[in-house]
Amino acid sequence: MGAQVVAISADDLETQKKFKAKIGAVFPFVADPSAKIIALYDVKLPILTAANRVTFVIAPDGKITSITKGSDAVDPTAAIDAAETACGL
Repeated sequence: MGAQVVAISADDLETQKKFKAKIGAVFPFVADPSAKIIALYDVKLPILTAANRVTFVIAPDGKITSITKGSDAVDPTAAIDAAETACGL
């Protein structure tokens, strides 16, 4: 489908590497310790430099077509289904 999964976290790079290895992720992780990207998507926790766990599916036209929050955001199944729908599959 040409889709790309990217994890963005306020965690430092070393913490991300450990988490990525722990879950066996094959997609890239982006360190955002200043929480600038996190703030752009309005998922930053108040006061803390941390984010709520959220998965966004962004359609080819740039529109957000699906948002999954909390522990459900860890499992990519719903996001994959939403991506297929967004791409007309």
